[in-house]
Amino acid sequence: MGGGGSSSPPQYNGAATAAAQGTANVNTGVANAYLQNTNQITPQGRLTYEKTSARDVGGNEVPSFTATQTYSPEQQAIYDKTTNLQSGALDTARTVMGSVNNSVGTPLDYNGIPQLPTDQTALRDQAYGALTARSNQDLDRQQAQQQTQLANQGIAAGSEAYNNAMIPLDRSRVDASNQATINAGNIAGQNLSQAQALRNSGIADRTNLRNQPLQDYSTLLGLGGGVSQPSYVPAVSAQIPATDVTTPAMQQYQGQMQGWQAGQNSNNALMGGLFGLGGSALGAAGSYLGMSAIM
Repeated sequence: MGGGGSSSPPQYNGAATAAAQGTANVNTGVANAYLQNTNQITPQGRLTYEKTSARDVGGNEVPSFTATQTYSPEQQAIYDKTTNLQSGALDTARTVMGSVNNSVGTPLDYNGIPQLPTDQTALRDQAYGALTARSNQDLDRQQAQQQTQLANQGIAAGSEAYNNAMIPLDRSRVDASNQATINAGNIAGQNLSQAQALRNSGIADRTNLRNQPLQDYSTLLGLGGGVSQPSYVPAVSAQIPATDVTTPAMQQYQGQMQGWQAGQNSNNALMGGLFGLGGSALGAAGSYLGMSAIM
């Protein structure tokens, strides 16, 4: 008898296992994509996913989805009205552009605006003259009265008694002049401040009038709001997990090899036992024949 047994398992096919691994991964990823792309309905609107295309990836079909956002009827009406308002504001702004160009291209006109006084000395002198006019009249009248009184008393002009009698009037005249100088400076400063305020007010009025088209244009642009960037739905990440097909296939192949090897070992042991029994039987037969010949 010769050694027997079953044939060995077929050789491990790595390419077929890898292909099966890829198909399993893609199928798992596609299933995840369908599970994750869940339609949503809210009071403000809805979000829906739809399979719109598919492509072949290594012999496997991988779908592509389109996410669509839709407003509710109430929100859609608000969006339409807001968009129309913004569009109308921008159209109006276009018509205002002509006035803006004219305003920007025309220098600011200062004609008719109050001018600042150029001669502060003349202004102070004018105020000083006005302030001292009455005091000088009063002092002149007092001086004439004093001179008449001194003459009636027989006190000659230029005498010591005369000069002493006139000192209070002279001091009063100096004090009045000094006070008038101070007041004249204050009045000149006030007049300058008032003139500056009037001029600034005139310039502000002219500036506001000139800038009005610019303000109107800016306001309309603000109402327009500009282009709104779309609010995209974050893309769902449908990752393809690494489904392990290789390890089970290798383990199956190794188990088959171990089973086949165990079978081979068992067959070899059985055959060895049979060969041993046959040898013993032949030896016993030879001894019997030898004994017979002797007898």
